Amino acid sequence: MGIGIDIVRMARFAGKEKLAPRILSPEELAIYQQRSNKVEFIAGRFAAKEAFFKALKKGIGHIPFTAVSIIYDSHGAPILIHDNNRYEVSISHDGDYAIAIVKVDK
Repeated sequence: MGIGIDIVRMARFAGKEKLAPRILSPEELAIYQQRSNKVEFIAGRFAAKEAFFKALKKGIGHIPFTAVSIIYDSHGAPILIHDNNRYEVSISHDGDYAIAIVKVDK
């Protein structure tokens, strides 16, 4: 089992909408475009993907950010998908920060 966690300052993503297609999968990008809280959304997704890479013990660059998708299950909870595998993910926002944790069963 692998566990990864990451925290980011949301201000890092303010005014940087051009990053969205480089960080978000096509499914996430469709959700992002409908959201009013775009900075919070992209910061949470970035933290979750970083946490996923840490759980896999792979650094940035081994898996493209856009190859990882965080969508919602039937109950509205986020679920991380990569290579048709589903992983548990939790994303939280508070004040200036977004944090995420991912569990990977190996």
